[in-house]
Amino acid sequence: MGENYQGRRCIVTGAARGIGKACAAKFAEYGADVIMVDINRGVLETSAAGIAAQYGVKAYPYVVDVGSIESCQQFMAEVHDKIGAVDVLANCAGITVAKHMIDLTPAEWERVMNINLRGIWCLSQLFAKQLKDSGKAKGNIVSISSQASKIGESANGVYSISKAGINSLTQVLGLEYAQYGISVSAVCPGYVNTEMVQEVFQKRSLVEGKTPQEYERELTSGVAMGRMCEPEEVADLMAFLAGGRADYITGVTVTIAGGKTLI
Repeated sequence: MGENYQGRRCIVTGAARGIGKACAAKFAEYGADVIMVDINRGVLETSAAGIAAQYGVKAYPYVVDVGSIESCQQFMAEVHDKIGAVDVLANCAGITVAKHMIDLTPAEWERVMNINLRGIWCLSQLFAKQLKDSGKAKGNIVSISSQASKIGESANGVYSISKAGINSLTQVLGLEYAQYGISVSAVCPGYVNTEMVQEVFQKRSLVEGKTPQEYERELTSGVAMGRMCEPEEVADLMAFLAGGRADYITGVTVTIAGGKTLI
């Protein structure tokens, strides 16, 4: 049974490619209009046009730096004024830095934390306020965390820490936003077959003194299912969590890692 998103509006960050694009496409497939957010204008506009044409919905591309509170505030105000109240917020934007913690700079720490964690807090707050003011009875927030939030990874420390923060934020927002009819959840993917993960294999292998092929084999060898996850599989889970049938699920993180963590 598929989800029904007819008449719903969904914001998806990190929507130009990878999991975010797959999530936007899944919402659109089920009938939602999608508000697609990314920093990469060219790729974003191409992705939005393709989704609108394929599924016959409205796909609005917005260039936003989710690491900037001012950018998030301006974006949400414009969406409210030009499009209307939103039903779903899917936080998929994220970055990583391939460094050991001893070599990490304060600027790198701040940038990862601002995009991966503070941006989710900011957009979730703005989403909750506009939904509350709109009189809508319910809404959904679903965020991309990571298996790295549960098993810290070498040369991926600040990313792991930021994602652990998402898990805690999800618990708190689940408690606090229930009064507004908002369910809040997060998804913890393992190794997903995206451009970002391939870039991670390239960069972190150098830090660890291995070839990209050696490093990929090392990381994925512990996956019980014997393969990487596809973005569409993550999008299916996100669509279920935000689709209405899972509204009683709130404040939790769901791991989709092929048995890598078994947590």
